Amino acid sequence: MKKKHKIILSVISLFVAACIGVGLYLAHKNQEFQNEMFRIVHSEEVRELIEEDLKRKDPNALTDKGKIRSYKIDDSSIKHNPMGGIMFNVIINDSISMVGKSGLRMDGENGKIRMVGMSESAGLRALLESDDE
Repeated sequence: MKKKHKIILSVISLFVAACIGVGLYLAHKNQEFQNEMFRIVHSEEVRELIEEDLKRKDPNALTDKGKIRSYKIDDSSIKHNPMGGIMFNVIINDSISMVGKSGLRMDGENGKIRMVGMSESAGLRALLESDDE
């Protein structure tokens, strides 16, 4: 009985150790993936795409005359899109009520990154529709 008990305990210990090992490996791979998405979203290419989009919404964006004076990427919002690509939020003028939800996709033919739109929060829409500067 004692030998059978030791064998069962050994098998359970090996199973638990294997589960922990697989869990750590998957966590490491997920962190690498998250870091790669963070790197892409903060790249120069994506910065140019964001600024182009903001200037389409407000021709004077990112200047003293513009309604959109500044933006920053909400790092906590960077997520993998289940349909492919990356989703993230852009906070406008340091106001949490003025957010643009954006997406990125990589063009399969030439490998270029492209924006797949920016949906505007009610606060951002109100800012862009207001007449006063």
